[in-house]
Amino acid sequence: MSKCRGRPTLRKDVIVSSPRGYQFVDAPHERYICKVCIHPCQDPYLSGCCGHNFCKSCLDDVKKTSTTCPVCQNENFTAFANKQADREFRSLHVMCTNKGRGCEWQGELNDINSHLGNSDGCHFENVKCSNECGKVLQRRYLTNHVETGCPHRTVKCRFCDNVGGRRFVEGEHKKDCLKLPILCPNKCQARKIARDEMEAHRKECPLEVVQCEYHNVGCEEKVTRKRKREHEKEKMEEHLLMTKHKLAEEAEFSRVKLASSEAKLAATETRLCNVEVILHRLINGPGYSAVQTDSTQWPFHLPSTATTVTKICPVIMKMSSFAEKVYWDSEPFFSHNIGYKMSLSVLPPGVGDGKGTHMSVYLNLMKGPHDDELTWPMRGKFEVRLLNQISDCEHHCVTVNFCSNIPCGAAGKVIDSGKALRREKSKFISSENLHKVTPTCQYLKDDCIFLQVSKLL
Repeated sequence: MSKCRGRPTLRKDVIVSSPRGYQFVDAPHERYICKVCIHPCQDPYLSGCCGHNFCKSCLDDVKKTSTTCPVCQNENFTAFANKQADREFRSLHVMCTNKGRGCEWQGELNDINSHLGNSDGCHFENVKCSNECGKVLQRRYLTNHVETGCPHRTVKCRFCDNVGGRRFVEGEHKKDCLKLPILCPNKCQARKIARDEMEAHRKECPLEVVQCEYHNVGCEEKVTRKRKREHEKEKMEEHLLMTKHKLAEEAEFSRVKLASSEAKLAATETRLCNVEVILHRLINGPGYSAVQTDSTQWPFHLPSTATTVTKICPVIMKMSSFAEKVYWDSEPFFSHNIGYKMSLSVLPPGVGDGKGTHMSVYLNLMKGPHDDELTWPMRGKFEVRLLNQISDCEHHCVTVNFCSNIPCGAAGKVIDSGKALRREKSKFISSENLHKVTPTCQYLKDDCIFLQVSKLL
């Protein structure tokens, strides 16, 4: 038997079994043998001088170094493609190149590609996996490999209906598969649970760490669910104390919030009264006698917008929400029956030489409805008293004197309904004494103070 040096071109997925050539069933005739390589011709060319056949590739190599015939040495060497010899050569019978692996196929050389390259061809031919996993194996093993062994084969997830490549399903998909059975992170005795059911399980898991039922009142301990009741029993007294403190804090917060709301409501009422004064002035003309403080002096505030004053000295007044106030005016009152109209102003931060260290007060003299019947300039002394809220003693008192230096008009009385004449006590009481609390004395209590104004002379 003779061997052919070459072979027809095969499909890309077919691996050449025997690179040295084909095994012929019967030895090829001598006319098919190349006189250069002494093998059956591949793409035969016939010489014009001696009539021998040569492989085209062998002939090309000879022409690179010589122009004479390699057999008869004729210098006028010519050759042309021998189509007839090529057809005859390709009709010769050869054995399968995989004969050594067990293939018994024999056939024409023209049919070798069909035998080796077709999907239903030689079962012993080496081919690449159709899933492109890179595996090379004999065709007879390909089906089993693609269906059961290939890492790129299409598979269905065992736990859900997801379908995809094996690497994807067993890799990325497995990390996120909602139906994948997993163990409880608390290592409880429950069987494996589907990933999408784990959250519901942990809400009941006895080993899940949970907050104490009293965490809202300050308990920061965390225990397993099965020890929760035991913990609450052990810490019952502490929990009750925490609850008491929490309720007290919320009550204080509610009180402060209520005081703030009351202050805002009072401020709103004051603004509404100011608007009412302006409207009355527009309606009744500039002679309207509603009272407000001097708009050119600080602080700018209306002591009162009430047109009727019924309180007569001595008067007691309550100042609420003390911590929020920077300035406060009392309702107007009279020095005596059919007397002088007055009001008291309180400045918790202090003014003048008492600013930042003392609470200051003003006693205001205002234009009133009885001024034409009174003696002017007004003379007299008044007592401003800060009341002790836990005992009827140790009240803090100062005297305010209206006996001289009162800036009045020519008639000696207040002439402008928009201005209040005042006497200042910038150091009425020090902040330290105001906030001091003793067993027998407390001026500031529950964020409010009580003041009393009395006429002395």
